Amino acid sequence: MCRFVAYLGSPVLADDLLYKPRYSLISAQSVNAGEMSAQVNGDGFGIGWYAPDLDPEPCVFRSIKPAWSDQNLRNLARKIHAPSMFAHVRAASPGMPVEEYNSHPFTCGRLMFMHNGVIGGFKDIRRALLRSLNDTAYDAISGSTDSEHLFGLVLNHIDNPYADISCEQLKLAMEKALHDLSEILLQASVKQHSYINACLTDGDSLIAVRYTTNHSVQPASMYYMYGKEYHCREESCLMEPSNGKPSAIVVASEPFTSKRSEWMKVERNSMLCVDEEMRISFKNVDLPIEHALSEA
Repeated sequence: MCRFVAYLGSPVLADDLLYKPRYSLISAQSVNAGEMSAQVNGDGFGIGWYAPDLDPEPCVFRSIKPAWSDQNLRNLARKIHAPSMFAHVRAASPGMPVEEYNSHPFTCGRLMFMHNGVIGGFKDIRRALLRSLNDTAYDAISGSTDSEHLFGLVLNHIDNPYADISCEQLKLAMEKALHDLSEILLQASVKQHSYINACLTDGDSLIAVRYTTNHSVQPASMYYMYGKEYHCREESCLMEPSNGKPSAIVVASEPFTSKRSEWMKVERNSMLCVDEEMRISFKNVDLPIEHALSEA
């Protein structure tokens, strides 16, 4: 499974998120993920960020190279200074090709999406899933991953991904996409479990889901931290605490700073929402497919 980092808040340097922390996504988790049995994530990477002074759509750099060996990424990370950022290192699911189109994050209009996990029985439902998509969602899919097809289901519930989108619209689109997926899996009588850790943003709001259909195990790990400011100074990377509403939030597959107490775990089968005012809320994710598989 993959590992990722999502950031929302005052502008931050990509280098401070991806390289400088002790257990950083690129320097540590891509070669030695601490909370996954598959520790190496070398099947490509991607970074996406927003430059709102230029336009509202994200910019993405993706590659099939291992993140730890890409000098272009290291150079870019020292110059990307952005208020919203996604980064992802990929461990391809068995049978999935390693292609640039399959590297995360995926984008359409103002939206950016990434996923860590696997949709059980994806090959059995891919055709039905594609038939359910509107033209915009269908045309947005360039690769072959289950992750990008899940993004298509999200786009199916966004009226116009190129227009202003509220946090509430993002939340509803994610909820409806997961329920659509559940229905398609039920109709195909899929018996394999799904593991869905996903992040969605428009640059102003952030939605993160930690979910599995499997009652016997925990979903893949997901943590968050928030505060006044995230920064790296000398050898220390940390989140400055805030007495009131936070100004920055990080969601990550694993804690990457030395101070583990900064981090809180996203609860099992739940959705974390950060709205345009940086208010944080949570909602349970309860899908029919989960109950059907537990009774099988």
